[in-house]
Amino acid sequence: MQALIVGLLLAGVSATSVVAFKHPHGYARLFPYLFGIVTALFVGITLWHVAVEMTWRTLDPYLNYELLIKAVAAKEALDLPYQWVVVWYFGIVVFFWVNLRLPPFLQVADENHETTTSKHSQ
Repeated sequence: MQALIVGLLLAGVSATSVVAFKHPHGYARLFPYLFGIVTALFVGITLWHVAVEMTWRTLDPYLNYELLIKAVAAKEALDLPYQWVVVWYFGIVVFFWVNLRLPPFLQVADENHETTTSKHSQ
């Protein structure tokens, strides 16, 4: 299952980069939607994390030792490693932004290189 998830993730990264470099204007129109979807997922995961933590803090004082052990195991099963979620979110946003800015930057750099090279050739 992990191989499938990693394969789909790599396919998504590759497809996004191909679209961004071959069709920069189309990707520029797509970027706000990608950013919105990723941000909405991040907000949903954040709300889930907050709900689990608030529930835990509310119930924790009322649990005896035996129930506390079971509750800790249940909480760990429900809760996500939130620090990694934050890192992934910022990584994805940076990836989308770099794909948005890099193709036009490279195009301008190529045009500047061509004009510099043609001036020196003459």
